[in-house]
Amino acid sequence: MHRSKKGLRSFLPTALSGLYSFIYPPVCVGCDRPAYFSSTDPYSADDPIANSICRLPEPLRSISQHILSQENWCPDCLDQIRCTLDQRCPTCGAIGKIHSSLKGRCHLCQFSDFHFTQAICINNYRGLMQSMIIKMKGQRCEITAIQLGELLGYEMERLDKIDSVDAIACVPTHWRKRFQKGFQASELLCRAASKISRIPAVPKLLTALRPTQKQGMLSNFKRFENVKDAFTVSPVYRKKIKNKHILLVDDVMTSGATTSQCAKALRSFGASRVDVAVAARGAKAR
Repeated sequence: MHRSKKGLRSFLPTALSGLYSFIYPPVCVGCDRPAYFSSTDPYSADDPIANSICRLPEPLRSISQHILSQENWCPDCLDQIRCTLDQRCPTCGAIGKIHSSLKGRCHLCQFSDFHFTQAICINNYRGLMQSMIIKMKGQRCEITAIQLGELLGYEMERLDKIDSVDAIACVPTHWRKRFQKGFQASELLCRAASKISRIPAVPKLLTALRPTQKQGMLSNFKRFENVKDAFTVSPVYRKKIKNKHILLVDDVMTSGATTSQCAKALRSFGASRVDVAVAARGAKAR
């Protein structure tokens, strides 16, 4: 009798959760349509039910199935927002063709001198990714930030030497701007990526010394001047980051000026290596 009651208590929450999901199916964060998936075996690439529901011509990759079973994405939006190209710039993370004449760099960063080692992104700033970044920042949508941050956490597995990362930090916002907006996308991305990667998040590791102009309206040269020496490591962490490998998270990287200056601050206090992970990689003509 005791065992039957215990089994009933464990069964009821699962049954009620399944009933609720059937009546109110999860909604895709990208298109606001129901995100149907099979949660029976997220790691099986040969699941005919999952593949028939997703209506894909080929079985899903195991990581994609896992994301579909755990996150609020439909197969179409996930396919659009996660880049499947193998050609990524090893320095700035931009997705595109890498020419041998550029010595392993892309045309966006061939003349740049960054203070970080390498960067990675979910996708370039275009299409669905662009729409979601605008929604996240323009509407201050925390749900979008969390979903993109968790996708970034999965994407970080492609980053070289990810196992050696000691902490995840984020690009800081000056307190005046944060007070006005009441929202910091980079911190939400940082915490969500930490949840997936299981690397400790330290969102207050860096601090902004002064407010800066909006980078979007400036040329590349002025962008670097705008953020020069604008960031530093918070006093409480200055001795703790010595010889540490730090991963810096932000929403969009265009010229790389902001992330490079943050990396410079981290390196100046003894960080052994700084890498960058951003939701989107943008491009601005020189």
